[in-house]
Amino acid sequence: MNLYPPEEVERINKAKETNDKLEEFFNQKREEWNKNLEPLFDVIKNRLTVDNSNKVFESQSLALSYRQMINEQISFFLNKRTKEEVKVKKIRQDKFVFYALGVGLKTNAGEKSILIDAHLAENDRTILLIDNYIEFLRSCSKNLESLGYTIKNIIELMNYLGG
Repeated sequence: MNLYPPEEVERINKAKETNDKLEEFFNQKREEWNKNLEPLFDVIKNRLTVDNSNKVFESQSLALSYRQMINEQISFFLNKRTKEEVKVKKIRQDKFVFYALGVGLKTNAGEKSILIDAHLAENDRTILLIDNYIEFLRSCSKNLESLGYTIKNIIELMNYLGG
């Protein structure tokens, strides 16, 4: 007995294809962020002098700009996640009705849940991919915040030693 009608198989395959592309997109974005942020952290690794102090100030302003960009991306993907959750709830309802009324298969609530979860696996994967990327962005933001405090302390130390 095949529980997946052809249109459901097609929906699941499209969701899988979309998730594979989304996963690749997020991996590229992570690489971009790591590439952009690495030089900022390298500034505080080097020996600081008055001559290269302008790099410290530049890193501080870039860190603030990057944090703002990250916050915007977090908001964007939180909205995307919310839309996906609504979509999952609608599909869950449709599948519940399908298994409660449409299939000549008697199932209890637990069995229905297992069957519905299988239909929604790729949709749940979408939410997990978005969650993982949001968590990555939040970690980047926290690291940039810490970098900002470190740079502030370095500037205060430079002022103290220079003045």
